This record gives sequence, C-alpha cells and structure tokens, in this order.
Amino acid sequence: MSRFHQHLREDLSDPEFAAAFYDMSVDIALLQVLEQARKALNVSEKELAERMGVQRPTVTRLFNASHPNPTLDTISDILRALGLQAEIKISPASPEDASIPIKAKFVPDIRRTEH
Repeated sequence: MSRFHQHLREDLSDPEFAAAFYDMSVDIALLQVLEQARKALNVSEKELAERMGVQRPTVTRLFNASHPNPTLDTISDILRALGLQAEIKISPASPEDASIPIKAKFVPDIRRTEH
C-alpha cells in the first residue's frame, strides 16, 4: 500500500473528512463519465459549450476543476447537449447493509428552455 493510500485510510477514519471526501468523489466520478461520453461522441468542449449556451471556459473549468460542484441543472444541461440520459442506482454504502431495491431513471426535460 502506498504512503498516499495509508494516509488516506487514516484520514477516512475521521467521519467528517470521510463524508466530504465521498461527496466530492461522486462529483468527480460523474464528471469523468460525462467527459468520457463527450469524447466518445467526438464533441469538442467548444461544441458542448455552444450546445449548452455557455462560454467554452465555463465547460473547461467544470471538467478541470479540482473541487467540482456541478448542480443537477448543469448535469441535466450536459446530458441534454450530448443527447444522453442518465440512470441512477441507489445501493447500500456497505455490503452488510440491507439491499435497497430502488432504481431511478433520469430523463432531462427537453421542453425546458435553454439558458
């Protein structure tokens, strides 16, 4: 185990740090998936920005921020601009917790007005 992972394991024993870390890691993971989708669809940052009705630096900052905090509206705008929809699966945080049979499908409202 690397020193980084040793320190991270120690830091994660602090409940406040762990909560903030996991909250941030979800945002980062979601943006990484959206960035991979954008690239797979051969959509440039410039084109994505145009489709979203924002300036390119806004898109660049979003995908390159060290502490991203996208709103649901922003996620919805990105999905819509890429012609995608998202499915959200809710499951227990730890294996010993009981199963939660919830599955949601997020479909952006295409009737929503553009920014």
